[in-house]
Amino acid sequence: MTPPKQILIDLLRVKEPHTGLGQVGMAYGRALAAIDHPAMRFTFLVPPAMTGCFGDTVHYITPSPVRDLLSRYRLPGRFDLWHSTHQDVRYRPDSAAVYVLTVHDLNFIREKSPVKITCRKNKMNSLLRRADAVVAISRFTKQDMAAHLTLRTPVEVIYNGVDKPSGEASGRPAFAFDGDFFFAIGVFKPNKNYESLVRLMHAYPDSRLIIAGTYDSGYGKSIINMIHTFGLQDRILTPGAVSEAEKAWLYAHCKALLFPSTNEGMGMPVIEAMHWGKPVVASPMSCIPEFGGEYAYYFTAMNPAAMRATVEESLAHHRQHPESVAAMQRYAAQFSWAEHAAKYVRLFERELRIMNYGVNYELRG
Repeated sequence: MTPPKQILIDLLRVKEPHTGLGQVGMAYGRALAAIDHPAMRFTFLVPPAMTGCFGDTVHYITPSPVRDLLSRYRLPGRFDLWHSTHQDVRYRPDSAAVYVLTVHDLNFIREKSPVKITCRKNKMNSLLRRADAVVAISRFTKQDMAAHLTLRTPVEVIYNGVDKPSGEASGRPAFAFDGDFFFAIGVFKPNKNYESLVRLMHAYPDSRLIIAGTYDSGYGKSIINMIHTFGLQDRILTPGAVSEAEKAWLYAHCKALLFPSTNEGMGMPVIEAMHWGKPVVASPMSCIPEFGGEYAYYFTAMNPAAMRATVEESLAHHRQHPESVAAMQRYAAQFSWAEHAAKYVRLFERELRIMNYGVNYELRG
């Protein structure tokens, strides 16, 4: 009997579970761990504190700074295939392993200085030269890669999954408003464009907003200062990172998700809000229309008056068309983590030239 292929999955970013990459890593890891593939054995590269968190159906390996530095960040053990689940990698496979690289975005092209852009492009081109298969998480990212990087292999698009709501939202978090509010979520970074929401709230009397996400950055501090400068600390709440139960309550009770981001790899909150049947008012930039489609509303301009008009028109349209909620939720349900993992496993089968076992893999448990 042929021994199973050894597959290494780099999930180191789960050390930051409240970030987009952290959430993707957790969900992808859970979905892979549930697949009982007859010809593959998965080993997850995780932070030491996360050993065992995906159950006992997979193996684990953890970083060792001294060992890994001396080995130039090549891990012990032979792997037949190595999947870097994002482009900002430290650990790389040896020359024998099939290398699969996933690219989430090229936001640095629009955000960094020319020197940093060149440095990042050189690093990514080095990874692309080594890669046997390359995945982008959106068509927009694939187009960005073709425009700015040197591609030697075709780029496949595999969308991330988005978790469905798990049951009813629990009780109101202590920090939350009692009554109507708008909602935004995401780590405070310049591409999130939260300053536009502060200006919107200043020009939108009696409206209230909760922005969930870690804000311990220079940009985060600037937004907190801006809220205080405008005297909006009673109408804009910034609770920091929230638990899954708190996030569910915020989605369930908000008037709408406001998503003015200028750069995204995917924009998972857009689909999360749709799961709850909530109107989404978003930026028309980068990949956001690719995922929002006809089910989201889009800002026509980012000045406060235009944004307020778009929000009010969107809420009115949403109220007048309650039948759209079911269609929106059916659309959101297509973004399945099980299907996401299955597509990667089919890619692994193809690259390893092993038997195609089809999409209906036996699930453990």
